[in-house]
Amino acid sequence: MRRSARRSPSWPRAGGPELPAFVPALAGRWYAVLPWLLTAAVLVRTFGWRRAMPLLAGGYLIAWLAEWGSTAGPGVPFGVYHYRPSGLRSDLRVLGVPLFDSLSFTWLAVAAFTALGKLGSRGLTRVVLTGITLVAIDLVVDPVALRGGRWWLGSIYTYPPGSGVWYGVSLLNYVGWLAVGVAVALWIRLCLGDYPGSLRLPLTLSALLLLGVMLQSAVLAALLGVGPSALAALATLLITGLLARRGAWPAPRPPDLLVACALDSEAAACRRALGGAWERDPAHGLVRWRRRGGGVEVWATGTGPDRARSAADLAPHGARVLVAGVAGALDDSWATGTVAVASRLVAGGPGPMGLDPAMTAELGALPLARPATIASVGTVADDPGERLRLRSLGADLVEMEMAGWLSVPGLSVGGLRVVLDRPSEPLGPFAGLVAEGRRGASPLPVMSLVARRPGSLAALILLGRRQRRALAQLGGAVAQVVPLLVGDEGERGWAVEPGAGPPG
Repeated sequence: MRRSARRSPSWPRAGGPELPAFVPALAGRWYAVLPWLLTAAVLVRTFGWRRAMPLLAGGYLIAWLAEWGSTAGPGVPFGVYHYRPSGLRSDLRVLGVPLFDSLSFTWLAVAAFTALGKLGSRGLTRVVLTGITLVAIDLVVDPVALRGGRWWLGSIYTYPPGSGVWYGVSLLNYVGWLAVGVAVALWIRLCLGDYPGSLRLPLTLSALLLLGVMLQSAVLAALLGVGPSALAALATLLITGLLARRGAWPAPRPPDLLVACALDSEAAACRRALGGAWERDPAHGLVRWRRRGGGVEVWATGTGPDRARSAADLAPHGARVLVAGVAGALDDSWATGTVAVASRLVAGGPGPMGLDPAMTAELGALPLARPATIASVGTVADDPGERLRLRSLGADLVEMEMAGWLSVPGLSVGGLRVVLDRPSEPLGPFAGLVAEGRRGASPLPVMSLVARRPGSLAALILLGRRQRRALAQLGGAVAQVVPLLVGDEGERGWAVEPGAGPPG
């Protein structure tokens, strides 16, 4: 990618310590590095380190491979072009490819992907339109950058004689931009999901970055005599926006019901049982799924009261929240797979916490479900002594999230739990595999535990069977109660997952 840039300044070295070489090199390309840093900060703030850093690293790698393949390799995918070492003396380069150039692909793709999400584009259409958006931007950026010798960029690259068809730019360059734009957009979707354009901070930054690039390039194009390239870029962007709107999903509205799960597996069971198409929106450490045309959202918040409380802060005021998932029984009268409706809640102590009476009554109409007093605690309670203590408080089951949801005023909360473990069938060595705040167990700790304790493999297999049964029961129960809670059974095509039987 050939971006407009200011030459690296001559940094004073007298009278103070000498700066590392990379500092003036990056500062001289501030227009590419600063947007990347801002994008990185926003991605981390919105989606967390675990999603943001792989996205940024993978986006850079895709762009670098493409540029290296065109400048030092077989000319794929941009066609053959060459960087001028004389124009890049102060730049950091990786095997001849300037660092700032490859960084720019990622923040441009994130900005385009986010803006298209705001317009309502989803799925693979959004991925392809992201690639077209990047092509549209380069329709003006490359002709301007190719004339860098006539302004402060300098002459940093060149095409072979006779290869340029668009103001000196090779046609293969735009084929490459489309391919790389689609590849980076696919990587974004893999890392972040198909999040909608309702995340204000990323959307604001994306709009500023896209407008800034287009404004600077359009002004330079007019001054350099390639003004039609700016008009072509704007026209292509307009067409892309219209295509995005044509296939847009409806704007999300406040949900009639929010189904709150701690684990990804619980949320997946609920979505499968309800059927329909869902859009994924990861933000602030949780993942939200919106059902298209259904007025229902399914959230995966992570385990523990703190994550539940953080999620509750993001819920619309007055929302009806069904906290759904698995729980542990405090005595053996509760069989694995038994569906329980929370009738009373204790937060690990003697004081009860209030549930929404109307929702509790509606949940009580679920066939074969048992009412239960539930203890909501802060850590996994698999120790027999702790279970006895909670049982002495009058609790039947134990879980970790409902107290967090009830700690935020203005929400109507009900609880639906399915028994996964009980005193005679404890979680055992697997109790701590899902760390607090996480939405599931990572494969590596599981494999490590089995490797250290080979005898635990049989217990793991049995636990997996119990979990599948509990999740099937959870899905069947949710599929029955959600149409009742939203008051429109039969009107939105609710479908029970095949094989997910009724609770009992």
